[in-house]
Amino acid sequence: MKEATPTSVEDARAFQAIVARCAPALEERARILCRGRSPSDAKDLLQETYERAFRAFHTYDRSAPPMAWLASILVRRFLDWYRHDRRHPHEEFTDAMGDTLSEPEAPPEVWAHYTIEDVWSAVEQLPPELREVVRMKDMERQSYAEIGRRLGIPSMTVGTRLFRARKKLKELLLTRQGSAGVSS
Repeated sequence: MKEATPTSVEDARAFQAIVARCAPALEERARILCRGRSPSDAKDLLQETYERAFRAFHTYDRSAPPMAWLASILVRRFLDWYRHDRRHPHEEFTDAMGDTLSEPEAPPEVWAHYTIEDVWSAVEQLPPELREVVRMKDMERQSYAEIGRRLGIPSMTVGTRLFRARKKLKELLLTRQGSAGVSS
């Protein structure tokens, strides 16, 4: 059984050649599908399409037309977005949606005891992939799409990592408060 990503330099080059050949037509299809949505949605849709295609390249029948293969991935991904939007009209689509069940919030006065240094100290305790997303979003004020491009991940993954990072930061800060004996 082959791995889930191209394993050789030849596979990577073949994938890049297919993408280069199909990119203009695929970009046009993405723009058409994303008409009436945010302008960055077409780019995000393309990014997710390329990422999924790259992971599934080992399954691609190289005798088949590459544009048909890539276009089917693009359309399926768009349909996933559309279905999500119909079920959840005011929520951003992220892999973390299942993790958003309501938790009791700490009262606002609890958060008043923390300084910016406390927060950044907690950020430093995060795993590197979460720490980097927090730094890029909260310090550099980059968009999900830009962070995704810089890290080579889909914007949905950026949202998921940011959600998980903030949840972990909350845990770290509240644990620190309990161990430091800070009272509200």
